[in-house]
Amino acid sequence: MKQRKKRFHRPFYLAVSLVCLLLLVGGGYLVYAAMTDSDRKENDFQVGQVETKIFEENFDEEMTETAKDTPVSKEVRIENVGTIKQFVRVMVLPEVRKPIVGDTQNEQVLPMKIGTDVELAEMSTADWIDGGDGYYYYKHQLDPKAKTSYLFKTVKLPAQTSDRYDQTTFTITLKVETVNCAEFAYRDAWWQGSKPSTSPLQEVDTALESKTDK
Repeated sequence: MKQRKKRFHRPFYLAVSLVCLLLLVGGGYLVYAAMTDSDRKENDFQVGQVETKIFEENFDEEMTETAKDTPVSKEVRIENVGTIKQFVRVMVLPEVRKPIVGDTQNEQVLPMKIGTDVELAEMSTADWIDGGDGYYYYKHQLDPKAKTSYLFKTVKLPAQTSDRYDQTTFTITLKVETVNCAEFAYRDAWWQGSKPSTSPLQEVDTALESKTDK
């Protein structure tokens, strides 16, 4: 990015989209899933819903651009709108698209790394663990109708962000996956049934193992 005499930075265009996907113990992606007892009784069918939504606050949806080193308020947490307790993990996917000169029908997708090219600030590290596998794990059971603490409250493009992101469209997508709190259901759903042996996933497993419903 070239600096003008008054040292203005040309703006980055910012678009934010949210995608909420629920990971089911039985596999597959749906808006919600019915979790039932193993025995089905005639005229007595117990159903529980695994369902969440992204609860977003203080975000200006009409904002169309931002600049480097300028925090953007985007307070994100997850709400359990189902009927049973859940474990939650969230993937934050930053994506940058840049117009291709001479080709108005297509765009170039540029890589963007959290912590280097984009910063998520004011994270509740006491409640969330970066699993190092692209997901942030909530360390507690999430009760029905309850919300997690904030995953983050602001988003910022650091001052040292590469000039190649100038005049691009920046999108953040949140992918939410939840699973019931039955003993080790999270291992089956998220880690193919294996117990992590190295950190930071080992730390996640230790936190969740003590909170399963045995």
